Amino acid sequence: MKNLFLVKQNYLVLILIFLINLSVYAIDSVRVETRIDEAIAQFKLTGGEGVAVAILDRGVDWRSDDFRNDDGTTRIAAIFDLTDDTGANWPNNSYGVGTIYSSEQIDSALNNLRPLTFRDAVGHGSSTTGIVLGNGRNSANNKWRGVAPKATLICIKFTTEGAPAHGSEPAEDPFYDPTRLPAAIDFAKETASQLGMPCVMLANFGSVGGPTDGTSELCREIDTNFGAGIPGLVFITGTSDDGGAPNRASYTISQGETDTLKIQKGSNASLILDLWYDGDDRFDVSIKTPTMLYGPYPSPATNNDFTQISNSEFLYYHNGSNVAFYNPTNGKREIYLRIDGAPGDYELILNGATVTNGKYDATLNPSRFSGKFSGNFFENHLAEGSIWDLATAFNNIAPNSYVKKNSWVDIDGISRSVNEGDIGDLWLGSGVGPTFDGRLGIDVSAPGDRLVTTYGSASYWATFRFNLIQGGNGVYGIFGAVSGASPIVTGIVALMLELKPDLDAVQVKQILQQSARSDNFTGTTPNTHWGYGKVDALNALTLVSQLVSVEKEDGSIPQNYNLSQNYPNPFNPSTNIQFAIPQSSFVTLEVFNALGESIGVLVSEELNAGTYNYDWNASDITSGIYFYRLQTAEFVETKKMILMK
Repeated sequence: MKNLFLVKQNYLVLILIFLINLSVYAIDSVRVETRIDEAIAQFKLTGGEGVAVAILDRGVDWRSDDFRNDDGTTRIAAIFDLTDDTGANWPNNSYGVGTIYSSEQIDSALNNLRPLTFRDAVGHGSSTTGIVLGNGRNSANNKWRGVAPKATLICIKFTTEGAPAHGSEPAEDPFYDPTRLPAAIDFAKETASQLGMPCVMLANFGSVGGPTDGTSELCREIDTNFGAGIPGLVFITGTSDDGGAPNRASYTISQGETDTLKIQKGSNASLILDLWYDGDDRFDVSIKTPTMLYGPYPSPATNNDFTQISNSEFLYYHNGSNVAFYNPTNGKREIYLRIDGAPGDYELILNGATVTNGKYDATLNPSRFSGKFSGNFFENHLAEGSIWDLATAFNNIAPNSYVKKNSWVDIDGISRSVNEGDIGDLWLGSGVGPTFDGRLGIDVSAPGDRLVTTYGSASYWATFRFNLIQGGNGVYGIFGAVSGASPIVTGIVALMLELKPDLDAVQVKQILQQSARSDNFTGTTPNTHWGYGKVDALNALTLVSQLVSVEKEDGSIPQNYNLSQNYPNPFNPSTNIQFAIPQSSFVTLEVFNALGESIGVLVSEELNAGTYNYDWNASDITSGIYFYRLQTAEFVETKKMILMK
């Protein structure tokens, strides 16, 4: 099988925050919008103490006061620099890649005892980290603190777009290697385990391409490590910044039909088309460039074969389903076309040589709603959707971004403003669903556009004075897009884990969905743009507080599955639900309203054989008829109950 390295350019993260086009939205206002401060006060939380947050990004400004304790020591438990293999074989590194720095090494560097060359050259990672857990020590009254300012940071430098030399800082080369994701996850898990803490991980990068249906090798890595019955571990990656552009196409070809997919290339940079179709079909391919017509190239004879063509204008792969890039399990073939030629009109001409299904889905990257890549787009067969592949993992939590404010005053007192969406509406570049397999793709949306957060003082971003905000002393600036929304949700999850450290990823995902709010902007939810609505921390923490641990009645083993009628019934506000399982099973106990909408997941865990009792408190639920359902792999039963206040 061809190595994943062959598709780095396609899978490459191009989170290009066009800094001139950003506006400010202070993180203190975000806390009001999402009711974070209310939630912390009501449930007497510290702000994430005892919770580890692993941030996979471009690094962090480890010198920043926002990531230090009051005594000046670091809040960073460890750094794993996957862009630098200098320490790959050091005694403290069992992963064979990257370089690891301990909190002791960081503190030593802070005390000028031993230098630390690690940095966030770009600035993206520091800003992400500031939103999640910055303590705001560089701002008056900690005004610009993050969502979970007491959480512990695990910093994983996973990628960088690179940065030119600036000030006294040397240039940094771009880096992205998706095959290192398993090492990153393992490091975060093992570090959190050593700390004795639950852990939420944020991969704050991503751009369209790949099977986009949850079946890629890296999606499966997410679903293996996070999910039902795996307590205290949650993974988050946002949708993408690729929304608002015609960069997805879909069409169904008939037997013998010739279809032409038209592409406009607007810049000299390489442009990648990634197309997926059923493994039982066979599409012969021709490629038309501004200079000539190439092909036809026959479809690979079997799903174990592939075709490769390379010339000055393009690199072409046609992969059978067993040798497709991303190593998916969806049984689909892949046509990968990297267009290197001059700007102009290109055509991918497909002939349905053998057609059983005929449908294809394709993405184009880079293609943005604004900026230098807005001239790259499909001209026909346009389809909805701009979510990136890793976000489609079934157990991932995928936030989207909406606009709260679109103006700011910079450090020089100059007023700045942009128009990238109405206040309260989705940011125009927000990646949206559906996934290729028809799921929503989006879980919730957060006010990530725009806000104030930590800036790395020596970062490339900090050289742009129009991004540094008035009153920020040169260490706070603007941030936005989906990259600004995902850290908000990550911080809220850290608060959820502080309240209940054994939550699993499925429970967290369902609670965020169930607690989200709708308004005139979201319309009827759930939908493929907003997911289940705007994230609400107070609602989410309220649902977490209602997750009372299920109690086993005695040591006897029942002979059959059974779901008893709740008692009392009718009830106000609490009732007891008893159920029995004759063998070890993964058990879900869920409550629905009369419309069939989920009200809450009461139990979602692996249980041994036995009889169990669950006390449900419905104090925040309105009167009415409700249904509760017990489900295992071998048993499903639903009963009715009445809440009467």
